[in-house]
Amino acid sequence: MRAPYLYRYRQNNKIMKRIKGMITLVLLTLGITAGAQRKLAGVYLTEADYLNNHPAYSHATVNLHSLIPGNYITIQEANRHVRLDKNKFFALKLANGTSWRLTKSSSYEILNSNPRLLLYRRKIPVSPKVFPDNLYCYYFSAAGGQLKALTAWNIKQAFTENGTLADQLDATFKNDESLMAYDAFHHMYKLEWLLK
Repeated sequence: MRAPYLYRYRQNNKIMKRIKGMITLVLLTLGITAGAQRKLAGVYLTEADYLNNHPAYSHATVNLHSLIPGNYITIQEANRHVRLDKNKFFALKLANGTSWRLTKSSSYEILNSNPRLLLYRRKIPVSPKVFPDNLYCYYFSAAGGQLKALTAWNIKQAFTENGTLADQLDATFKNDESLMAYDAFHHMYKLEWLLK
């Protein structure tokens, strides 16, 4: 009578060992991913540094702590490690040429370098079944201001001193999605061209 119970116990014990092994493997993989570092082209402490392309740290590696987002990044330059709070610098430029502005929980790719209007995008996480899979939300900041959603209303509120901008926006753009239209002739976004 005891033999079937003993058999089940041994089977359950084997299953538990396999589960523990898989959990350990997953945790090791996550730990390696958390420690992954990226090559930097520069860290810009202020918006002016970014616009003038004067990085404070260059040719270093950065740990973004992306697995468990924190309020800081760690920069390794030569033999020293520097820990920077995310609110103490303006942007990062990675070795692949893309520039990013970080907040406590999100990262925004910077799309231009206009001193009056900076444009950003943030990828929307979607299911692999969704097409197209490269969906973005767009944002802007006006001359050192906060990031805001890129809408015609927010642009009008940010540039109230420009009396004709509201009418130009309404005449040029049909909806908020068209605000990201690129002017290939002038090599800038149409929104930037209106603000010149």
